[in-house]
Amino acid sequence: MTEKKFNIIIPSISLDSELLSCLQKINKINYKNFFVTIVLDKGKNTLRTKDYKFKINFLISKKINMSAKRNLGAKSFLSDYLAFLDSDAYPNKNWLKNANNYFQKNKILVMGGPNIPFPEQKELISHYCKRSFFLNGHLFYRKFKSKKKYINDWLESCNILICRKLFLENNGMNESIYIGEDQDFFKKLILKNKDTKILFCPTLLVFHRERSFKKLTLQRLSFGMDVFSGFNIYNGFKGTLVCLPLITLIGFFIFFYISNGSLFFKFQLFGSFLLLINLFIIYEVSRYVKSIKKIILTTFALNYLNLIYAIGGVFTALGLRKFTERKVYLKSRL
Repeated sequence: MTEKKFNIIIPSISLDSELLSCLQKINKINYKNFFVTIVLDKGKNTLRTKDYKFKINFLISKKINMSAKRNLGAKSFLSDYLAFLDSDAYPNKNWLKNANNYFQKNKILVMGGPNIPFPEQKELISHYCKRSFFLNGHLFYRKFKSKKKYINDWLESCNILICRKLFLENNGMNESIYIGEDQDFFKKLILKNKDTKILFCPTLLVFHRERSFKKLTLQRLSFGMDVFSGFNIYNGFKGTLVCLPLITLIGFFIFFYISNGSLFFKFQLFGSFLLLINLFIIYEVSRYVKSIKKIILTTFALNYLNLIYAIGGVFTALGLRKFTERKVYLKSRL
């Protein structure tokens, strides 16, 4: 089978240790016809390119967001396909080989797979939260090696493989936003190309360094500010799940304001509701976390992160998103 040419695009702030580690892992990929495009805010090309078996292109973009960096990398160099990867991640060695097979045999134009923590990472509370239905809704399947399937949803930008022509025909990612650019792109793609199949496959696996819990909190706040972009009533029940934390928070205040009964009764009733939800959370988490201590920590963490997510939605509802979005987003990454 012919090896089509891939352009692996990695946006980053600088040539840091995580990016160097990513390049070392890419050097072990079981595929030949590819090159890497690194898009940096700043810095000089001090990399010893002779240490790598693939060509590396450097672009200095100055301070632009990730969408603009990915678009710049896609437009600047010719290739058959684009492979988007984060600087704090790396693919399994058959990533491009498997993608090339699917592109040619099944005539698929866009695909991706799960992203899971580095094997050596020890603190995994952030990951336990991310792979829970109670944090990521129906998209939780992307956080472990779930079954191969076609989806009508979006893929995360740390693991997207797409036909370059299709990407450019749809004008790439929205350069005016800092949050949810991948979700925004796929919404546009599906709307304009209704017959396009999107494949999710566990063999297209990427390892991704998990954020610390502090950075995950900031990420959830920023995602919460994008909650209304993710709301899609045409996608059925799963298209409304993103709003549940916000609806619950607003419902809490409305319930206490308009309902009859003593304050103790109101807290007792709402507490019973939360207890029921947490029993469901504990049941789900116990299916993939075996330590009782970590089950309890994950349950508390999920409640906290959903509250933060809801507060992000309140920020947007009050018109405060444009004043906080960029700052929160950048802090969640640095």
